[in-house]
Amino acid sequence: MELGARELVQFISIIAALAGAFAVCRSQLSRVVEDLTKLAREMRCVEQRLDDGQAQMAVYHQQLKVLGEINSPGNLERHHRELAMTQGKIEALTTRVADLLVQHNGTHKPVKK
Repeated sequence: MELGARELVQFISIIAALAGAFAVCRSQLSRVVEDLTKLAREMRCVEQRLDDGQAQMAVYHQQLKVLGEINSPGNLERHHRELAMTQGKIEALTTRVADLLVQHNGTHKPVKK
């Protein structure tokens, strides 16, 4: 099997084509690696923002839960009863103080012996 000029030219052209394809693949591969690195960086940024959003949402959820407990019907009813009792005690004490002021302004009620 002899190699002629025609076969030699074909062999060299095939080698040149393969070398060119290898160079193109290599440059494309480096660009793809850069793109993947950029995408990974952007994904980390998105994940960080998502984590921050979830943490803030958890804080809001906890705050709403506390406000819901404060404003629950049972809790409001207990609070209003306490206010009514306090107001009743204040009225009773106001009446008692008024009686004491009358006694100590020179007009005493008769003292029982």
